[in-house]
Amino acid sequence: MKIASSTIEIRPRKITEMIDLATLFYRTHLRVIFGVLAVLGIPVVLIASGVHWLTGQAWLAILLFWLLLPLPAGAVVLAASRIVFGTHLTVGRALKLYGPLWAGLFFRRLGQNLITLLLMPVVAGFALRLRWAFTPMIVLLERLSGRPLALRRVGLNRRGGASSFGMDLLVGMVCGTLVLSLAIVIELICNDFLSLWYDGGLFSFEVFDDPVKLGLWMLAALLVSPIAHLSWFFFYINARIRGEGWDLELGLKAAAARLPDRKEDAA
Repeated sequence: MKIASSTIEIRPRKITEMIDLATLFYRTHLRVIFGVLAVLGIPVVLIASGVHWLTGQAWLAILLFWLLLPLPAGAVVLAASRIVFGTHLTVGRALKLYGPLWAGLFFRRLGQNLITLLLMPVVAGFALRLRWAFTPMIVLLERLSGRPLALRRVGLNRRGGASSFGMDLLVGMVCGTLVLSLAIVIELICNDFLSLWYDGGLFSFEVFDDPVKLGLWMLAALLVSPIAHLSWFFFYINARIRGEGWDLELGLKAAAARLPDRKEDAA
């Protein structure tokens, strides 16, 4: 169903369709997404690389990068939620919308990620990560917190109409392949065109001793990460359509909004 000014068709989708839609959406709105990543994501890479340079601990830099990644991710999700329904966004407008909301989401996701990390050796950590996957959408779009947020999350997970595990596995495979491909491109540019290094590039163990090379890997992960976030955003929309008939609700609202105009035309 095409809802008024929506930029996508609002209908149920399979997991592969959602990931494909996320990729297409990323490519179509590259300017806004890249702008958001430049403002909020590049500092995350620089901070993590700086920690690596100061401490010499690659694992600490990677951990910090992962913990800070929800900061740009929230802005991408919020921007997508407006663009999907026809709102024209500039980078500045997207960041302005995100300004009052980022702290509530970021610190919540930071706490969730820390708990997930601590419990990951037991399967409970992975299960909790999947259970909390809808958090950014509920916090940013529905503005819920506390117990209403928890209940809403449970309801969406129950009525999602697809496997969260399947989504997570396929998204991980797609994004992992894209990060690897992008790293190969960066390696070729640095070696063949810029001649920055001739051996010990991005695919050697030396990367764990070089903040610049590790930073390039994190940059590749940052540039690919919106596909994962957008896939879960469209999974959220899919859960609402399957569980709540959201597509019908939006269609009826759009039809109701046009009724006064029709009455005036008839008069």
